[in-house]
Amino acid sequence: MEKWKTTISGRVDGELIVRGNRLGDLIEKNTFIEMVFLLWRGPLPSKEEEALLNAMLVAAAEHGLEAPSTYVARTVASTGNSFSAAIASGILTIGDFHGGAIEQAAELFASEKSAEEIVGETAAAKSRIPGYGHKVYKDGDPRTKILFEKAESLGKSGQYVMKARAIEAALAEKKLPLNIDGALAALLLELGLDPHFARPLFILARTAGLAAHAVEEKINEKPYRRLAEEDTEYIGS
Repeated sequence: MEKWKTTISGRVDGELIVRGNRLGDLIEKNTFIEMVFLLWRGPLPSKEEEALLNAMLVAAAEHGLEAPSTYVARTVASTGNSFSAAIASGILTIGDFHGGAIEQAAELFASEKSAEEIVGETAAAKSRIPGYGHKVYKDGDPRTKILFEKAESLGKSGQYVMKARAIEAALAEKKLPLNIDGALAALLLELGLDPHFARPLFILARTAGLAAHAVEEKINEKPYRRLAEEDTEYIGS
């Protein structure tokens, strides 16, 4: 049988080595954010890279009870399931239209196409550009502003942020501001991370919020969540 191969971790002389670093040394000296960066990209991050990744994870960790991943996790917790089932159910709601736009936007920003080409092609196809517009923040996502200011202060605002902003400017008449998904996509690329890490980034961050909601649901609420009749409508024959 062919061996499974990895550059991420393995045992050398009885010690676990993570990308060339002794796990014991990492435990003593490094933060969880540094460990994530090490696992995902390779070398340990600079202080600026660590600070930016930390800000991105904070921004994505929680966004209210109304988010699909949150109310689904609470519903599953309310019906007597385990915390692992509740949190996993919330994570399973993360898809193309909930967190998935980060990866789609990252792929666009990383492409050779210019901002003008991207806007023109999507307009011709009558499709939307992922990472722009928001159901709540019609005049601009405040999280985007804060994250980009942070990136600027850390010297991590480069070509991908510029491209994201150029697309936003081209969409100004349609009032589709750059949202948190688009901002995270641009900054993911500024950190040198592969676009495939976009969805894992959102999952990693949001898991903290889902855990908080699942535990609160179990401790504070009565069992069994159900929609009220006035929230539903029968439209069959």
